[in-house]
Amino acid sequence: MRITRFGIGGAVAAALMFGGLAHAQDQGDKTIVLKSFDGFTQLRGELVDFDGERYVLETRLGRLEIDVFQVTCEGEACPANLLFGAEFGIYGSNAIGSALMPALVEGYTYTLDADLVREPGDEENRSTLRIVHPNGEEMAAIELAALGSGTAYAALADGTAAIGMSSRPIQDDEVALLGAAGIPDPRNSERENVVALDGVIIITHQDNPLSSISLAEIAGVFSGQITNWSELGGSDRPINVYARDAGSGTFDTFRSLVLAPNGAEIGADALSFADPNELSDSVAQDPDGIGFVGFAYARASRVVPVRLECGLLSYPTTFAIKAEEYPLARRLYLYTTDRQSTIHAENLVKFALSDNAAPFVEDAGFISLVPEGQSLREQGLRLTHAIVAEDEFSLPLMREMLTEFRDAERLSTTFRFTPGSSQLTAQSQRDAERFARDIIAGKYDGKEIILVGFTDSIGQFELNRALATRRAQGVLFTMNEAVINEAGSADFSGANITVQGYGELTPVGCNTTFAGRVANRRVEVWIR
Repeated sequence: MRITRFGIGGAVAAALMFGGLAHAQDQGDKTIVLKSFDGFTQLRGELVDFDGERYVLETRLGRLEIDVFQVTCEGEACPANLLFGAEFGIYGSNAIGSALMPALVEGYTYTLDADLVREPGDEENRSTLRIVHPNGEEMAAIELAALGSGTAYAALADGTAAIGMSSRPIQDDEVALLGAAGIPDPRNSERENVVALDGVIIITHQDNPLSSISLAEIAGVFSGQITNWSELGGSDRPINVYARDAGSGTFDTFRSLVLAPNGAEIGADALSFADPNELSDSVAQDPDGIGFVGFAYARASRVVPVRLECGLLSYPTTFAIKAEEYPLARRLYLYTTDRQSTIHAENLVKFALSDNAAPFVEDAGFISLVPEGQSLREQGLRLTHAIVAEDEFSLPLMREMLTEFRDAERLSTTFRFTPGSSQLTAQSQRDAERFARDIIAGKYDGKEIILVGFTDSIGQFELNRALATRRAQGVLFTMNEAVINEAGSADFSGANITVQGYGELTPVGCNTTFAGRVANRRVEVWIR
């Protein structure tokens, strides 16, 4: 039996969440007996609170909290055990539902010291995940339906699902669908959660000599305008095109990032696949094949880097995707609603957002939100391009930057801004708050943290450097505000934080395009 002190804050929160319990406790005897499952240990006391995870008792030993998983409860005042017999649905993205979500449920199950049983459903991409306590009692039955991102919102609207999986942001018509069901817009709120990162990758057969491909060429191939490998510098052979099905979030991402900007639609001859594993395996077996899948589904195929308009090559590495410098990077979302849900559904989302979920995310082949480090030496492509590009360039400033960061490490955490302003995007705002909490927690004690601002090449060189510095200062201000709101003071005494600005130096995108300029307006984090 695990017994610990119970904090006042937690007790107040539990009382607010379970007002019905508090009302019941005002009536009659509140004495309960908690017994360990082996029957050898028991504890008697008055039930003070219950939050679904812990009993809080007033005993002869004082006020104690007891893990609900360790005991059974006897007595008229025992609350209904909300951690047993729960049922809820998780609907949406096949890319998330086929591998990532089962991995997250498995990780959550481990935190409960329980067992996970997976039962196949009556149709493809449906299954039931059962969380079973060691005593054999079922804690939760989760209906998992990985039928495409578009199915998440209808299931949330009609209550079939407590959690919606989407490999793209919610769209306006889907917000309207939720609104018609009385559910508020989840965007930029605690109901919209990025749980992992992914990248749409272009894959070919291992023996294909294609060294890189541009976004325009990708659009040409998948729309049917480019049909022979000789048009891409290869042999005179027809191109076989493999694409995700139109209902998948991967297809939506591909359409919005590749096809739409080039005024293209998917070609009639493209073979469509609902299963990304099947698509990848088909390409790996076809010397003339080319396809697109999520980062986790490269399997035996060969990944082709994307060539930007200015000649910069972008490889889908975990660092580039975390820093959102790979042009086909994407976020993976879990959406919830303000409707009452089971404790397991709520705690599963909390687990998915925690650092404890990172190993399960990565084991499933996806990219976690945990920052990744990279030395200056490992960023050679970016530095080389900065020197040879046609944009205005200052060798003394480059020398200053290389000297400054020679012994430093860049984190993948990168803050970006809404187009045309110095306002952080919603996700960057959350990232800044999370980074501030990590600093306060002592994660970077003894380190120097450098917030480094960059801009696009529009405007005068020196003015851009000043703008970059102001943006870095703005990120620091946001971090201070986050700590003040949470802790009542901005105490970064455990870390040495400085601000730098290098303007348009070392672009990560092409300044000739809107998307490239947006990517270049950023604040990086360096540690030494």
